Amino acid sequence: MIVGRSRVAALAISLAALAVPVGAHRGHDAMSVVTLAAGGKLTVSHRFEAHDLEPALARIAPDAQTSLDDAEAIAALKAYLLRRFTVSAKGKAVALSVTAVDIDAAQVRVECVGNVKGSPKMLEVQSTVLRDVYPGQVNQVIFRHGKILRTLRFAGSEVYSVPVR
Repeated sequence: MIVGRSRVAALAISLAALAVPVGAHRGHDAMSVVTLAAGGKLTVSHRFEAHDLEPALARIAPDAQTSLDDAEAIAALKAYLLRRFTVSAKGKAVALSVTAVDIDAAQVRVECVGNVKGSPKMLEVQSTVLRDVYPGQVNQVIFRHGKILRTLRFAGSEVYSVPVR
């Protein structure tokens, strides 16, 4: 009888140990860094976990392979990011273009550049990236301009205004 209880206890401990990694998954999130330089040059650097992004390609690029190795999927990803991440000045979107995509085993980084015209007092930032794929998606944006540093958290369709003067 003691041997039977030991086996049951060992099995229970083993099952509990298996459950820990499942519960430890952080959820879906992304990080972007927006930098506004003197003269109006705007750079945006997005970082995603590859294990979050690759399955999302089925929705982002339905006609392409669900793979970060597929050029058609990456082209669709670029277009998707330019639609779902916006920076505006006085209600006018700043035109961004993708300058680089860096893919490794763990992360995907997408670099964008644009130019803010004039000298607005505020910029509006919105990030709905992957919110249509993962309802629990949280996007964190770090905004930098001179001595201004703001951390923005997007968990819906909110738009944040950030002072630039």
